[in-house]
Amino acid sequence: MEERLEPDEMIVHLGPQHPMQPGPFRLNLRLKGETVVDADIELGFIHKGIEKILENKTYLQGITIVDRICYLVALVNEECFVGCTEKLLGIEPPERSQYIRVILDELTRIQSHLLGMGEFGEFIGFVSMFMYTVREREEVLSLIDMITGARITHSYLKFGGVRDDLPDGFKEKAISVLNKLKKSVDDFEEMFHTDRIYRERTVGVGVLTADVAKNLGVSGPALRATGVPFDIRKNEPYLVYKDLDFKVCTETAGDCFARVQVRLNEIRESIYILEQCFDQIPSGPLFPEGSLYGRRTPVMRVPAGEVFYRVEDPRGEMGMYMISDGSDKPYRVKIRGPYYPTLQALPPLIIGTTVADVAAISGSMDGCTSEADR
Repeated sequence: MEERLEPDEMIVHLGPQHPMQPGPFRLNLRLKGETVVDADIELGFIHKGIEKILENKTYLQGITIVDRICYLVALVNEECFVGCTEKLLGIEPPERSQYIRVILDELTRIQSHLLGMGEFGEFIGFVSMFMYTVREREEVLSLIDMITGARITHSYLKFGGVRDDLPDGFKEKAISVLNKLKKSVDDFEEMFHTDRIYRERTVGVGVLTADVAKNLGVSGPALRATGVPFDIRKNEPYLVYKDLDFKVCTETAGDCFARVQVRLNEIRESIYILEQCFDQIPSGPLFPEGSLYGRRTPVMRVPAGEVFYRVEDPRGEMGMYMISDGSDKPYRVKIRGPYYPTLQALPPLIIGTTVADVAAISGSMDGCTSEADR
């Protein structure tokens, strides 16, 4: 951003301390009246240094650490880290454990989308939407709590399986919650579609094109809202996703309205995936026969090698590149979070819009304020 300003221009900073986008970055806007004429992003505020922490912890200790990359998707972070380590170990979890992991990943996707849509509604003045979505999210968090014993950070996945089996009565409780959620999602969609002010604030606002999204590495709902049907669960299936029937939700407009609509539809697909899991999950062990990896051993050495493993985070591609030197700690860990590339797309979206649109555009990209400061 050029420092020389015209007499009728000014610089406004949003973040790192701002209700719209607290924490990980600062968005610098050059304004001419109410219009944004230039913008750039500064990253690196409150950096947690998780990659280096992982390189100084044992593999078992790392499971707890990756929960903190983004508290909203702790179980997906665990899947990425544990799955990456399992590839180095050359082991595969039994089918029952894979189904349990999918169940937790999809419950995580639902609660993340609910909170993201609620916060987005609050950013543009639709405050009641936040209260509605958080109410439904609490029910989903309770389902996760039934399995892992925690609501936010879990340390539940283990190398080669999961810590515990599904509790008694979980399926019945989950079906009851999901049936109620189906009706709520329909209600949310009706509220979004029929509210005139909401449509004026979202339709045609912050349009992201497919070419720009692909060039910048944007993934997840923000990419699929441009019409690109890329979903790692379909394109590079992991766990038992290849055995499940679901569609990749896309829209074509690429605006704020489309990004929210993709998330609404993805909640419906996640419910459908969960229903299939409840019908198809087999009985059997939680760890491979004779495996010691799931137990708390003093030292667990991983064969030397390097691997990249990625999963479909609610916000897009979550990947980890890991190098092992044969010791009990990773030699190198590089995290490819989903939101860094998405942040790069903000300046071209908001230049030419008004200050009031900035919150709507940023909120519709659904950025986790924790993941972006890892």
